[in-house]
Amino acid sequence: MTSISVTEPGALLILQQTNAQAAKNEEEEKAKKPDLVQVANGITGKPAEETMKAAFAVNVALMEMDGKNQMVADAKTFIDSENFLVSDPAIKEMLKGLLSEKSTEFIQMVRAQREAHGAISQEDLFAVVLPMMIAGNRERFTADEIEIGIKLTNDNGIVIFLPDDEGNSSHRELAKALEEAENLYLKTGDDRALNQLRAEEAKITGTWKRVLGVPAENSLTMVDIDDVRYAPWIK
Repeated sequence: MTSISVTEPGALLILQQTNAQAAKNEEEEKAKKPDLVQVANGITGKPAEETMKAAFAVNVALMEMDGKNQMVADAKTFIDSENFLVSDPAIKEMLKGLLSEKSTEFIQMVRAQREAHGAISQEDLFAVVLPMMIAGNRERFTADEIEIGIKLTNDNGIVIFLPDDEGNSSHRELAKALEEAENLYLKTGDDRALNQLRAEEAKITGTWKRVLGVPAENSLTMVDIDDVRYAPWIK
């Protein structure tokens, strides 16, 4: 008689369960394995959306950083140009170093001035902000009065005056003298002092026009540092 081995029902059930669990585990392992295409693109499994958002945020941050670095580089190029002249040549190098050190502050000031004055060129924004950067860090620069001559994109010019460390300013003195001479003329009709002071003013503007290459028929505005933020030369 042939002997037939019979598997116990309980053992058979366990075997069936074991095979079923093995199959289930195999399916789960397959589900856990990331798609190779997703891996190649840096996106794996369930958090794909979060990964994409994070990658996008990083790209935006890098683009903003590049933009900031480019604006600082453009400002330094402008400082080195013949369109930006200062009474003390050493100020240029000191100002470029200040931009490197305080680039975030500089960018914020440029953005604020763009909002205040609208669609003006980047160079004309620099004409407002760079003197303000010097004034805000006055102790780092020469103790003498500082004159900054800038040729604008429309070929007009401005000269900005920063008082010395004791508050003395030739520009303020001239402006005060002109006001007094005008009042004297209105009261007495005597215009001699007024004409003399106007001739002195014309001499100063004429010299700066030649230095900056501003055409004789164009305007050149002399501005006190306290008035720079208002950019009175912008019509």
